[in-house]
Amino acid sequence: MKIFLSFAVLVAGSILAQPSAARDLVVSRTLIEDVSGTLTIADVAHREGKPVGPSLSIGSTQSVYWMRLEVQAPAHGSQVVLFIRPSFINEIRLYEAGPGDPMGWKTRVIGNRIPFRQRDRARFSLGFDVNTTSQGGTFYLRFKTISPLDIQAQALEPAEADRLDHKRDLVEVFFVTSMLLLLLWALHSYLLDRQPVVGLFALHQAAYTLFGIAATGYLAPITTARFPYVADWLNAILYLAISFTSLLFCRRLFKPYEPPALLMRGLTLLPFTFPILLAAYVLGYNAFAINGNAVVIKITWIYFVVVAFSLRKESTPRRRYLQVFFVSIFLNNAVFWLASRNDWIASKVNLSAVQTLVIDGLVIGGLFALILHSRARQTLRGAQRAAMNLILVQKKFEVEQELKKQYKVEAQTDYLTGLCNRRRFIELAERELTRAIRFQRPVALLVIDIDHFKATNDTWGHSTGDLVLKRVSSVIRHGLRDEDILGRIGGEEFAALIVETGGDEAFEVAQRVCTTVADACVSSQGGDQVCVSVSIGLAELNGRSIDIDTLLREADEAMYGAKRAGRNRVFVNKGVATEQPRW
Repeated sequence: MKIFLSFAVLVAGSILAQPSAARDLVVSRTLIEDVSGTLTIADVAHREGKPVGPSLSIGSTQSVYWMRLEVQAPAHGSQVVLFIRPSFINEIRLYEAGPGDPMGWKTRVIGNRIPFRQRDRARFSLGFDVNTTSQGGTFYLRFKTISPLDIQAQALEPAEADRLDHKRDLVEVFFVTSMLLLLLWALHSYLLDRQPVVGLFALHQAAYTLFGIAATGYLAPITTARFPYVADWLNAILYLAISFTSLLFCRRLFKPYEPPALLMRGLTLLPFTFPILLAAYVLGYNAFAINGNAVVIKITWIYFVVVAFSLRKESTPRRRYLQVFFVSIFLNNAVFWLASRNDWIASKVNLSAVQTLVIDGLVIGGLFALILHSRARQTLRGAQRAAMNLILVQKKFEVEQELKKQYKVEAQTDYLTGLCNRRRFIELAERELTRAIRFQRPVALLVIDIDHFKATNDTWGHSTGDLVLKRVSSVIRHGLRDEDILGRIGGEEFAALIVETGGDEAFEVAQRVCTTVADACVSSQGGDQVCVSVSIGLAELNGRSIDIDTLLREADEAMYGAKRAGRNRVFVNKGVATEQPRW
């Protein structure tokens, strides 16, 4: 943004710098006011007019004005261009004396309501090609327009008029390019952040850019004999729109600073002048709408300065920067307003309507863009901080979830063997037992106890005992299927629920576990081989409707029966009072 603004200032300075004065062939200019608009060329030709300079600012008026131009012959040839600015004058009628008869007036007409193809010069500026004699010539121009009348009328040689047209085209290209860059930046920022204030700035920028194109005459080609008013209508509607969009934008811009409620009500009410003035224009009160909008623009910018100095809360950018911005824009506009009313100021400023439009657009657009850029950077920094805080919160949440998961696993897992602890085993076994009862499926429960485990601890120490527990749990786990449930329910006691299995098949599983444990040994810290055996009690569901505690008690009773029978074996409890050895 800084690079763009620096480039814009440099290029604008080179384009808007005053060129060497063109040789104006007008010897004298006199002005005659036609209040009623009924004077004819015969009436005007016999009247004395008021001498005026090359630039004339009359302002808003209902009168018709006649200008008499006394033009000297050019240095080369006889052709002269009557070069007239600005381009938004509605109608300019030329009267020139016919050859051999000074009272045989020929007439031609141009203006922004005249079809482009009917112009003498195929240019976006207004003008007439005329011929003079060696003694010069006298020409009358009749001006009629609903816009404030600011006239610059010169008589130039054709080459000089073409040079001014080329310069004008260059200024217009620079203006449109600069304004479009600001517009594209605003649209890009709005699509990224969806901030309403940026969207409203883009709307204002679009309206001002289109108005600049229309006001400088570059929509003239769309004016045809069939639609003579289309360019003028677009120019007027866009002129009304720029004040409306600036009010909407500035109201949103001021809102975070909390100006007084009364002033905010004014910013709410002022935009309603747009539909009123637009309706007036559509109904044919063109002069009222255009002149009324000029008044609204002046009131609006004064109002903006008042609001800027009444802000009660800091925001981005700071209040004092906002005050400097609005005072700068107001002073810039005030110079042009005063120049239109004061000949001395006009002679010092000496800018064409196109140059005025470019400067005003770049100043307003550039300063507003700086304000929004500053706010966007602050918003981006806030968003980055919020994103960082969100990442930290998310990381903290993930850590908490991981810890919660870890605590849950630890609460359900035996720390030494990694198997389910008693609570988790009972929970899972109860769920599977309920399913088996509901669908009448077989289930077998094994209670497995390590034989003489206390003697193992006493002989080889608790560290070796822990190795034995880990080894036995691993052997049992590998002897079961993945869907079977295994847990450590006591010091050296394990339980396994064998799902979808019963009868001889369940017994074979228990027998295989018993044999595998007996064959597995561990090495003590002294290098001795420590081998243990297990006693296993087996209980089956057998189609009964019982709870896990009952089934566990039955398997436990069978396990004690195995121990009484000599250990290292499997006993089966089929739900009767007596234990039945199977191996």
